[in-house]
Amino acid sequence: MTYAQGWTRYPEFRTLYGYIHEYQNLVYDYYSKHAVAFLTTYYHVNKEETIWEDEKVFGGAYEQVGTYSGIKRDKLLLLPIYFPEEISTAFDGQDIGLIKDNETSIVFPSTYGITPLNHDIIKLEQEFLRPTNDIYPTFEVTGVEIHPNTDKRYWKLRLKIFQSRTLTEVERQVINTYVFFDYDKKLHTLDASNFLTKMLYKSDLLKIQLKGMFDNNSGFYLI
Repeated sequence: MTYAQGWTRYPEFRTLYGYIHEYQNLVYDYYSKHAVAFLTTYYHVNKEETIWEDEKVFGGAYEQVGTYSGIKRDKLLLLPIYFPEEISTAFDGQDIGLIKDNETSIVFPSTYGITPLNHDIIKLEQEFLRPTNDIYPTFEVTGVEIHPNTDKRYWKLRLKIFQSRTLTEVERQVINTYVFFDYDKKLHTLDASNFLTKMLYKSDLLKIQLKGMFDNNSGFYLI
């Protein structure tokens, strides 16, 4: 009996694996679209445009931000992140004294089409979380994990507070701006996002107008 014949002969094995596929669809497709999300502004390091120092600091940069930094970034607006963990506090003894690092982690799916990198910057959207006073910290990515190592996966990012820096310095490094469009769960340029928003608005208006033209008695649209 061949493998194919055995697979056909015992459908219960096929059914069992079908359940596994349903679970994977739930985790990697449904959760990535419908779980509770927190909106962020994400500053992603643009590797192609960044100027790296390859003589003195082994392909890094003199500074993460500031006058001597060659790092360039893409600004991603309204990017949803999931499952933020409780912020923990760690103390590190250095020459200048005790340094307090606040650390946490977040998750987002690979369906966004970006690969997170160390030194990416994340700022939580303040419009709803703290509308009266924007004092929520800015975070820097210090580690990236893959769960699992497949085509469809989640990125788990380890974060720590971006010490002694302001977003004004980070904004000077921005060369491209993109917007996360919730309808298709993808990133688009500002112009494309505005165009898609207008198309959705016109589509909603058209649905309302067509609904008013439908005649229940005849089953036709009376124009």
